[in-house]
Amino acid sequence: MDPDKSKCAGRRSNGEPCGKWPMHGQRVCNTHGGSSPQAKAAAERRLQTAQAEQAVATYGLPREIDPREALLEEVYRAAGAVDWLRAQVERLTAEQVIWGKAEEVEKQAGEFPGVDTTHKAAVHVWVELYNRERKHLVDVAKVAIAAGIEERRVRLAEQQGALLAGVIKNILGDLDLSPEQQAMIGTVVPRHLRAVA
Repeated sequence: MDPDKSKCAGRRSNGEPCGKWPMHGQRVCNTHGGSSPQAKAAAERRLQTAQAEQAVATYGLPREIDPREALLEEVYRAAGAVDWLRAQVERLTAEQVIWGKAEEVEKQAGEFPGVDTTHKAAVHVWVELYNRERKHLVDVAKVAIAAGIEERRVRLAEQQGALLAGVIKNILGDLDLSPEQQAMIGTVVPRHLRAVA
């Protein structure tokens, strides 16, 4: 609860609630200790926490991320937005795409009170947003391709594959397999690796 929305938490000498408004960001008024350094510090912490919570709700917390991963996330996010906006556009009739309500004014006074509605020919806002997001998706995809993200993923996969092959080779070497078992390695190992790929 916002501390400024309720009365002072202090009590009068007769035990009744204070009834005054607390100081900004505090739970008590000036009379009940709101001017003390501790109360001012606590109020400042509460206000900063409330501001931080609002910022997180609006913008999200900063986090460390590899720039390539950030690019890839933005490609996925833009693709999701394009899909959602396409669904909104598909619900429009052909007429709604280019003709719709531009303004609505409610008049309370005058000779003819009521609602005045203005229609005009214009591209529907869903279509505008859809086209804008499609362009953004293409732009961010171009940047991602230019950054070589897929090539990097392929290189990483190749490196991981080489490491895994080395580990498997070392394990099999330590098992002292019979010639029959060694002959089966070429079919058994790839089969199990394909199963988890």
